[in-house]
Amino acid sequence: MTDIATGPWAGQEIRALWRLTHVLDRVQVADTPGGPLTVFQVMGRAGIDVLLLLGEEGRTAADVLTAGIDVLARRFHRTPVHAVPGTRPGPGITVGYTYTYTREEPQLRVMVPPFTVRSDHDLLAHPQVFGLDAVTDAFRGHFPAISDQPLAISAAAQSCTASFQADGFEAAAVTAFGAVAAGVAPRPPHRTKRISVAFDRPFGFLTIDRRTRLILTTGWIAEPPAWP
Repeated sequence: MTDIATGPWAGQEIRALWRLTHVLDRVQVADTPGGPLTVFQVMGRAGIDVLLLLGEEGRTAADVLTAGIDVLARRFHRTPVHAVPGTRPGPGITVGYTYTYTREEPQLRVMVPPFTVRSDHDLLAHPQVFGLDAVTDAFRGHFPAISDQPLAISAAAQSCTASFQADGFEAAAVTAFGAVAAGVAPRPPHRTKRISVAFDRPFGFLTIDRRTRLILTTGWIAEPPAWP
């Protein structure tokens, strides 16, 4: 559970996934005409990767997703987050320090809500886009190899589901304990740089085939999953 303090989701308690890693280049900042774009690459299973896309507040879904597709096509330059100067190098990113008991490399800490997106499409609403306009004419007929009678496509639909859950992430858990006054514990001795990324407002995603770089699905998360 995570409380959102600012932005369009402010005041909401949402379910959240967390990842803490020392692999900093999983997050990059792309320079696009609409402003900087934060790109977080999640290495998935079966050769499928997910790119999470966060633009500056106010950018539209169409703008962010189009920019993400252009970044994937290498039309815009992107820089690993640790190479971008400043304490706020990109949307949703803050750079600070934490203290640890052992010496550690710089940390990358990412928060993103889990999501499942389902959509249904009538492919005949725009048959020319899907190459179906040539096979919907019932007067000419088609598919002679599978029928002696003239056939034509009268309906075509597609259902899609994209789910981003806890696989590859650590589930967040918040536990509260009662306590009585005692001595103040000493601060851990080692100072470690921490880059934090929070997908705590509407964001986009692309799923891609790792080998071919083909985009399989795109989507926009306008509302977070509620808690519980």
